Amino acid sequence: MSGSLDTSLFRFYHGRSMRFTFRPGDCIYFKTDSVSDLAAGDVIVFSSEDAGGVDIIHRIVEVGSSFVLTHGDNNPSDQIENVAFSRVLGKAVAYKRKGKPVKPVTGGFCGRVRAVVISKSGVCRVVARWGWAGLRWSRVVRLFWRPSIETMHVETDADSVVRLVCNDKSIGKWCSSRKILVLIKPYDLVVFLKNGELQL
Repeated sequence: MSGSLDTSLFRFYHGRSMRFTFRPGDCIYFKTDSVSDLAAGDVIVFSSEDAGGVDIIHRIVEVGSSFVLTHGDNNPSDQIENVAFSRVLGKAVAYKRKGKPVKPVTGGFCGRVRAVVISKSGVCRVVARWGWAGLRWSRVVRLFWRPSIETMHVETDADSVVRLVCNDKSIGKWCSSRKILVLIKPYDLVVFLKNGELQL
């Protein structure tokens, strides 16, 4: 694919609106198709309405007579932008992620399906985070799982840090002076702070 790809037209992706389709730093290659070639589901690069603004990369949800309606795959469903044809720079056809080969951008009907899947999975991720937070807050897991956790006190020039170890694996750290506790999952379900003190 890279042999026939015009690499002179590209933009680097930044932001969150197309997260899970692209990652910040991805190089997005596009071609300057005629607006008549654009279809719902295609990903386009278009100029910002703000003077000196950064170009935007979104997916088309509808093609009108003189405009396209666009939406970021990771944006709320009601966040639609009306983009005049004059602002469209081109259609994204491929992208390159650091250290990986060039991949095609999914557009058209398949692109629309992909956007729906990403949108729905985003909702599932939010619900899962809420459920996990509630489980952590309830501390019910401590009733049936109490892993053997050891503490290692490490003194540095800047701070005193307690490193938490379970089965010879580092599972987190506790900075007492700044009251900062960092844990890996699922140990955050059984280790918590009470009145600013570490509870194992």
